[in-house]
Amino acid sequence: MTLTQGQMIGKRYRVVSLLGQGGMGAVYRAWDTRLNIPVALKEMIPQPGLDPQTLAQLRQQFQQEAQVLARLKHNYLVSVTDFFEERGNAYLAMEFVQGENLAERIEREGALPEEQVTAWAKQLLDALAYCHSQGIIHRDVKPQNVIITPEGAPPDARGGAVLVDFGLVKLWDPNDPRTKTAMRGMGTPEYAPPEQYSVRGQHTDPRSDIYSLGATLYHALTGQAPLTATERMADPSDFMPPRRLNLQVSAPMEATVLRAMKLPRDERFDNTQEMAAALEDGAPGPARPTVAPKRKPRPKHQATKVLPKSQQAILPRKRHIPVWAWAVGGIIALALVAAAAFGIIQTSRSALMAVVKPTPTSSPVSPIARSLTACPLFVSNRDGKREIYYLTEQGELVRITHTPSDSESWSPVPMPDGAIIFTSNRDNKREIYHLAETGDVTRITNTPGNGESWEPAPMLDGSILFTSDRDGKREIYHLSAEGEIVQITNTASDGESWGPSSTPDGDILFTSDRDGKREVHHLAAEGEVVQITNTPGDGESWGPSSTPNGDILFTSDRNGKREIYHLTGTGNVTRITNTPGNSESWDPVLTPDGVIFLTSNRGGKREVYHLTAEGEIVQITNTPGNSESWSPTQ
Repeated sequence: MTLTQGQMIGKRYRVVSLLGQGGMGAVYRAWDTRLNIPVALKEMIPQPGLDPQTLAQLRQQFQQEAQVLARLKHNYLVSVTDFFEERGNAYLAMEFVQGENLAERIEREGALPEEQVTAWAKQLLDALAYCHSQGIIHRDVKPQNVIITPEGAPPDARGGAVLVDFGLVKLWDPNDPRTKTAMRGMGTPEYAPPEQYSVRGQHTDPRSDIYSLGATLYHALTGQAPLTATERMADPSDFMPPRRLNLQVSAPMEATVLRAMKLPRDERFDNTQEMAAALEDGAPGPARPTVAPKRKPRPKHQATKVLPKSQQAILPRKRHIPVWAWAVGGIIALALVAAAAFGIIQTSRSALMAVVKPTPTSSPVSPIARSLTACPLFVSNRDGKREIYYLTEQGELVRITHTPSDSESWSPVPMPDGAIIFTSNRDNKREIYHLAETGDVTRITNTPGNGESWEPAPMLDGSILFTSDRDGKREIYHLSAEGEIVQITNTASDGESWGPSSTPDGDILFTSDRDGKREVHHLAAEGEVVQITNTPGDGESWGPSSTPNGDILFTSDRNGKREIYHLTGTGNVTRITNTPGNSESWDPVLTPDGVIFLTSNRGGKREVYHLTAEGEIVQITNTPGNSESWSPTQ
């Protein structure tokens, strides 16, 4: 029956509210009028139509759950204080644990910080170790059965993870793994190991709880429930390691979770102590994504075409094998694809470079001889004005632009063949230029009137995107390999669009204030514009860049200052920098070999930093005096 608020049950408990309800029962918050403490009251509600024998067995199993839990005393386990029957129904009175379950926390916040998840994992492992020492296997570890207590609440003043609901508990004897189950059931498929479904005589043991805990940690770290064991067995390639879903997960943590979730029991941790030791040895840190290298622009100038708003960005684009695949030269499995793709690209470039080419400027520029695996290009005013520099792998500083008179050069973007495109005002206003390996500089935009063009971004087909105000406000334009310029955003009202970048599948990311403040937007090849960040309050988000799997890095001040964030394909947002004090971090870039560079003023002025796979921030530039270095690109 459904209990109502204020109803007395068991001559002792006054019902306060319904906490939750499932197929086999309901849980209420109640008040123990004898001890004057809150309790959780669990009511068994069997399915209608059960025969008397099955109903009697369920009641016996429910009572056995009470007896099992009553003998367990641990900080991170819920305690049972009473068992009784009334009006044909059975009830458990349990310690009331203040807080929310982990599933609710994940639903509200998405992927959770690794440091916090690690602390909870250690608490849960401690609780499971105690259970296993008492001959008990939980068999239903999952986010819904983990209560996260707030700071200041027991059992841990810092906030702890308490394991609840032993409805599928198994009494386990190491000498006889076939000992009986107190409450029969399969568990929740996403967190249940394959042996829990077995019809071939396999039996659960402590390693089954280790699998379920690993799956729970996977969900907490990524914001996504894992595939079921049966789905993974059907197609192992569908299973995504945590670092593919959340750049902030460290390699040691990923290794721990993946080992816990091994399908064969013998490949998992042997016991909870071994898994706890693996967590203790690991160190949190962000993953290392890769980025697609870009291809060379094609200099030619023609009149601008403007697409009507109803046809924005319907651009003819070929879908290629992702170019990042051949940039990461160490991936041997892609070597043959890389060679073939590179050959095609070289042929295409040779043909297209025969198109009309503007006269190069006469400004002196250093010939380029840099490696894509070297430190990034960056902008610095160390010589009194903005110029483009890079660091060799040996740490040698090389200035590669020498802009005449008071003019400057900035926003460089490297090409796989060693060339660079960048923005400069060397001809009295901002235009986009091409710097060949020989040092020749060619202007590739010729904006009419007082308009300007800047922020170049290559696309996979060899064309480039850029920002221009040639029609009175900032919009994004596309320069084809044949030299045709097309306006691809047509922002309504007073809004503008700028800062384009391309995704591995040929779509476009950009920043726009079309809805009153800066947010990141996505423009598909079919022309649909979608706002993909929704920054709370007065915060804004901007400067997107795409990872090969479709995730996005961007800068946001959503927490009061600029930090770098990671947005997964499922919409989970996690912060990957935590700059001390009032300092900030922004402008992330991903190198082909998976290194993250960024700009930060954590040392008092802008410098370029490297974010290691272990989460360490390393300063790369050390600009003399009051000069600064910023905007790394690779």
